[in-house]
Amino acid sequence: MPEPAARRWLSFAALLAVLALGLAAYYYFTGEAATLPLRLVPHLAPVPLTLDSVAVGPARLPLALSGFITTLTHDVGGPYTQPVAAGLWLAILALVLAGWLAVVSGLRRPAFVAGTAPVIFLLLSLNVDALGIFAGTKQYFLWLSLGLLGSAALGLQLFGEKVPLRGRVAIFGGLVALLASLIYAKTTLPPDETLLQLAAYSTPAGAALVAALVLWIGVENIRALLWFNTQAERPESRFGLLPFVLASGLYLGALGLYYWNDGQLALGWGLHLDPLVLLLPAVLAGGVGLRQRAPSYAGWLPVAAAQPLYWLLVAAAAGALSYAFATANDPLLAAARDFSVLALGLLGAAFLLYVLVNFGSLIQQRLRVYRVVFEPRRLPFYTVYVLGVGALLLYELRFNWPLLDQVQAGQYNQLGDLTRQQSEAHPDDLPLALLAERYYAESGDILARFNRRAQLGRAALYRFRSQLQNEQNALRRALLRQPDAKVSVHLAALLTSPADFFDCLEALRQARRAAPQSFPLTSDLAQLFTRSTLTDSVALYLDRAEKLQPASYVSQTNQLGFLLSQNLLPAAQKLAASAPATAGEPALAANKALVQLLAKGTGEAPTPPGAADLGAADFAHVYQAALLTIRGQQPAAVRQLLASLAGLAARPGNAVYYEQLVFLQALAYHASGQEVAARQTLAPLTAGTSATAGYYQYVLGLWQLQQGQYATAANQLTLAATHGAGDARLARAWALAYSGQLDSARLAGERLVAVGPAPTQQSARQLTQLLSAGGLPAPAASATSSQPLVAQAQAAETSNQPKATALYQQIVREVPFNETAILAAARYYTSRRQVSAAYEALRLGLLENPASIALQQAYALAAADAGLADLGQSALDQLRPRLSPAQYANLLAQFTAHRAAHAAAVASFSDASAPPVPVR
Repeated sequence: MPEPAARRWLSFAALLAVLALGLAAYYYFTGEAATLPLRLVPHLAPVPLTLDSVAVGPARLPLALSGFITTLTHDVGGPYTQPVAAGLWLAILALVLAGWLAVVSGLRRPAFVAGTAPVIFLLLSLNVDALGIFAGTKQYFLWLSLGLLGSAALGLQLFGEKVPLRGRVAIFGGLVALLASLIYAKTTLPPDETLLQLAAYSTPAGAALVAALVLWIGVENIRALLWFNTQAERPESRFGLLPFVLASGLYLGALGLYYWNDGQLALGWGLHLDPLVLLLPAVLAGGVGLRQRAPSYAGWLPVAAAQPLYWLLVAAAAGALSYAFATANDPLLAAARDFSVLALGLLGAAFLLYVLVNFGSLIQQRLRVYRVVFEPRRLPFYTVYVLGVGALLLYELRFNWPLLDQVQAGQYNQLGDLTRQQSEAHPDDLPLALLAERYYAESGDILARFNRRAQLGRAALYRFRSQLQNEQNALRRALLRQPDAKVSVHLAALLTSPADFFDCLEALRQARRAAPQSFPLTSDLAQLFTRSTLTDSVALYLDRAEKLQPASYVSQTNQLGFLLSQNLLPAAQKLAASAPATAGEPALAANKALVQLLAKGTGEAPTPPGAADLGAADFAHVYQAALLTIRGQQPAAVRQLLASLAGLAARPGNAVYYEQLVFLQALAYHASGQEVAARQTLAPLTAGTSATAGYYQYVLGLWQLQQGQYATAANQLTLAATHGAGDARLARAWALAYSGQLDSARLAGERLVAVGPAPTQQSARQLTQLLSAGGLPAPAASATSSQPLVAQAQAAETSNQPKATALYQQIVREVPFNETAILAAARYYTSRRQVSAAYEALRLGLLENPASIALQQAYALAAADAGLADLGQSALDQLRPRLSPAQYANLLAQFTAHRAAHAAAVASFSDASAPPVPVR
């Protein structure tokens, strides 16, 4: 029995192995999703909708804007490096190294030499000196590590017989920690790149560890079957020879079929055979039965040392596999699977032959053969073991050592990922990018042709350099080996032009034939057909996607988007009512908001967060939820919305949506009655001569019409129509009519009747008929929303209330575009001899209504009263061609009188304030 300290060390080694196996299992299920994550790509398709309409006489002019139908496709990110996984693998390797040397240093000379030789190979493969620990090109760190660890191991082996195992572990643990600290302190790379480089260079060592473990446990599954057949206490409860042979034949036959089918064997229920999973029971059987296997190795290695060494080997091999799983390194995993199926098959078959030759009759007698299976009488164990290993080597030799090429390809993939990451951090360093491309080319074009991992890494390199065609070519090369869902999805995400339709279709269909249950492929096929007129194909694949993942976020979003694109509003409303959207489902929420907008619904939508960077789906949700809130016109909700939109617009990450966010703010101000703020917010968007600026000019013109600024609106809408706003032409015709420019209005209406679209023709025909009849209906009373405020101010003035001044100040501040209100305010200030206030009110009014004759006349007189005769004269010059001679003469007389009155008042003030002349 081992001493208590040795038993504790054995427990520690077993615990480390269990943790490493758990890590490998974790990355087995999550590694590919982290390295090559499948992500959703939102697509926004504009759809016209009407937010509001403005009444101009009998006509209603729409405020049209675009909503967005949101659909989702898939794409693949990465490949991303995994520095955490690299760090865990290196930490396991360091612990195993310390423990291994601690055990080996206590063995006899032959076992000590055999045990330290792999350590030298490991230290050589790490290539730590490439990190620049010491200056120069010499391998000083390798010499240092070999000197420290080798001298310590040799010294303990020669002179440390009395040093307990705990002390040995402490010595080697301290030395390994010292070397690791030196690497961390002196490396020229950042910590994550240091870990990635060491993990990449440790790939051959990791592969050797996995191979050593697989060779050791290659017979264990057959031995486990033997144990299961012969372990019962009573002979009648044990199985005989035939069940054992049948079970072993089934196991070996499954491995043979896997090999024969080029690494594919379906087990049913969507499961496939994975030889790496078969290593788990073999590892367990090998650990539990290590003492029973002692007759095969006890001559050169004591059981007390074999047990911790076995679990340390398991830990190291599991750590190496965990990093391969974490990085989804296809060549490494393929090498591990190929070697495992060959080793388990050949060694298992050799061991079955060994058991049948030596113990066949005993098994038939139902004796407990598993206890003495390594004590043969006829055929020695190592004879058949060497036979199995020899067959394995002959296979590798026959095919020119393909496993070595796969391992090297996996190493180059890791080095390529590291170099690509460095080149992305330094975009101007072209040699780094070329080096990464060379690593991928060696891996994917020479060592393991067309392996997926190399081609995806190469595609990522090209994507960063915006080399689209090269990226597509790399992905196509990856599909030459075999269909792959992720590669096809990634390629389909790049084939977006109409000319690429059939190439994209072929890529998705080829992958779906190999994986008919793939939801991303089925869903993306549906979205591909939306680029054609084959709506029945869209519906077919949408239904299939729904069956694969019922009521999923992507499926419901795309179904709702399809119904909206086909104008099937009732069906869309029904689906939206049965499809609740969570906070993490912005695309579905955006489509549900669009359904409400198209159905003329209102409501207070959830206020978007003001401190977030928006993706495309988030923006569509924010945009359409904001429109719902604006249409609802609830003051509290609109105020909250304005604060949120301002926060979103201020974030640099939302720069691409800045214009739309500002437009939403303008709409929100308008909905809350803050007309001046709305126009000030919209003003920067109206600058320019683009079609987009023309649309915003049209919106401003509609708001001016709504406030009764017909002449100003006519000018604004003329500008909008010139810049491509088609709806502005009809609005301009009505604005001309109500501004008194009847001939121009009639001409504009007749032109629209002749060449305008059908809805426009109907309204234009109505306008021309009214003009021909000789009159227009009076504007609606609600056209000027500030009339109640004017009425309050006039009532307060009539009753001589003090609040009249405050009300007129509010008029000037909030409704300077209301001509009547501004004239009333100017008259009020003039009556109170507040000439400066009257002048300022009229100046602001003219900024909003520069074509108003009444405002210009009042402005000229107010300028004379304020002593600004030059400004008043300029206004007179502008009015002269617009007034009749009598009207102009009357205005000029008034202006002269006001100017004279101001001059007299100034002279009187000067005389009154002058000091008396002293009498001499």
